[in-house]
Amino acid sequence: MSNVHAHAGRPLSAGVIGAGPMGICLSALLGQVAPVTMVVRNVYAASWIRERGVRVVGLLQGLTHPMVVPDIRGLVGSAPLDVVFVATKTTAIDSVAQELRSVLTDIAGAGGPPYVVSFQNGIDPGRTLMERLGHRRVLRMVLNFGAIQVDAGTAEVTLDNPPHFLGSPHPEHHRFNDALAATLTAAGLHSLATDRIERHVWEKGVLNASMNPVAALTDSSVGEVLDSPARAIVARLMNEALAVADTEGIGFDQRDADRMWQILEAARAHTPSMVGDIRRGRPTEVGQLNRQIITHATRVGVPAPSHELIASLIDAFDWRVFRRGRPHHSAPVAHADRPQSQNEEAVL
Repeated sequence: MSNVHAHAGRPLSAGVIGAGPMGICLSALLGQVAPVTMVVRNVYAASWIRERGVRVVGLLQGLTHPMVVPDIRGLVGSAPLDVVFVATKTTAIDSVAQELRSVLTDIAGAGGPPYVVSFQNGIDPGRTLMERLGHRRVLRMVLNFGAIQVDAGTAEVTLDNPPHFLGSPHPEHHRFNDALAATLTAAGLHSLATDRIERHVWEKGVLNASMNPVAALTDSSVGEVLDSPARAIVARLMNEALAVADTEGIGFDQRDADRMWQILEAARAHTPSMVGDIRRGRPTEVGQLNRQIITHATRVGVPAPSHELIASLIDAFDWRVFRRGRPHHSAPVAHADRPQSQNEEAVL
């Protein structure tokens, strides 16, 4: 166990909600330095993980055997917990928050209810979790790495560009934020605590909202989009989003824009998760990406016509998913030719 402690005398204790690539990566790495309990709803995946553990391969390496429970209520058996990571798609925030809110008191320790970390895409999921939970101890994590799911308990990290950022707008949480970042770093996920998390959230949000839907609509990797006429659409989306961020007071400049293009260039081999969502008939995260930029744009009076157009096109795919009555869920073991992506991958 790590010598980094959330409380004197014992290591930090964590829950992880979600068993996609990001949940697997987090559990496999963090489990090397702290006890971890995973919420795994899929019966097949839960059985696999109980028998074989969770493994990270590729650019990061790790293998651990976390405790596995079938639902969020099951976290009570691992109490007390210091932190609960929400590593689901942002489309699941409402249902996760409804279940988690009912057990926060039951999984609390002597220091109070656990911190909740949004391990997710989008600009506002941290705020949304805070509102839905009625809970101020919510942190946001911005990840700069990408992973694909190999089988029910294995994820391959294909892109790692640390540091990853962890933060909260509330000063009273900075001490825990520092301790958690140190623990994650000790686990191999190099993380920095920051009191400027909004800037990192917006940078990743701008990148995701600019590239992901374009790649999804053209069924392309990042590199294929950059080499095609669709690159011009990415540029328009990025410029509009940066103008919104600037009006919001984030303070991006041309150097930041240049760095964002460099990040995209470095991710050429990557295929954004939204591509996989549309391929498999799953709901996308356009509501947490482009729609959130549109909401901010409307509030500050900045035009965002390209985001409105691209969001409507992606909405048409989501409309087809929900018209059928329920989303299609891919099998827990991804096909080798089309590995399963996760919504928190890298910057995309």
